[in-house]
Amino acid sequence: MTSVIRKVFNNFSSGISDFKNRYKLPEEFHSSQELKIMHISDTPESIYSHIYKMLNYSKPDIIIHTGDLVDNLKLEDSGKDLYPLYQKKSAEFISNLEKLTAARIIYVPGNHDDINIIEDNKNRSEIMAEGTIIELDGVKIGLAHYPDNLPEGADINLFGHNKQKQFAGENKYLNGILNINYLLLPSKTDYKVNYPWIVDQGRQYKHFNMI
Repeated sequence: MTSVIRKVFNNFSSGISDFKNRYKLPEEFHSSQELKIMHISDTPESIYSHIYKMLNYSKPDIIIHTGDLVDNLKLEDSGKDLYPLYQKKSAEFISNLEKLTAARIIYVPGNHDDINIIEDNKNRSEIMAEGTIIELDGVKIGLAHYPDNLPEGADINLFGHNKQKQFAGENKYLNGILNINYLLLPSKTDYKVNYPWIVDQGRQYKHFNMI
């Protein structure tokens, strides 16, 4: 191995190691035979590469995205000006997720999404409405973008949009705008992994606008 190739290989290996150290999941997650869920939400395109790395690293069985696929593009506030760019970026994101994994992929469109564009660009991914409950390995999972639109009767609730919304009670509420959430089912064990620091910059005013 030449010195140049060795240097490139070492840099690549070091980068992979650094990534796993910063965003690692415990060995119990990787070795578990339970169903593995990855939950994300409000994703600006600046963190797509990070999501792809986490996807390859964690190897989930199901990916659930609770809305705002291209969160740096605020469709609700822009009229139609951003729609062509949203169409391009969301299509790339949807396509890449479907190519990178055999996992089941579920989208719950948010206020800055266009359901028709998602529908046109998905292949095997699924779209579900806010307030939907899906049952996975006997566990009821409630889905919504807005936390106020979560259904009643779910064991675990997945949502996004609002950093400040808090819930009390026996059931789990996991906010995909705060962390990448991982679940093991049916045990309901959850793990939280930080987004990279650039996420709020990518979300623009999302950090401050909690309407």
